Amino acid sequence: MVNEAKLKVVIAGIRVKLGRGEELETILASYVKLSEEEKDYIREAING
Repeated sequence: MVNEAKLKVVIAGIRVKLGRGEELETILASYVKLSEEEKDYIREAING
């Protein structure tokens, strides 16, 4: 199950990293505790 409140904080941090030029998949790989379902949710939130 996706915890949207937790992921909103993670997404905000990812947006900062993207702004610095990092690649989304590289960033997601560093979040080892996220499930694939959570990563898919983040991809959808970032990519629209």
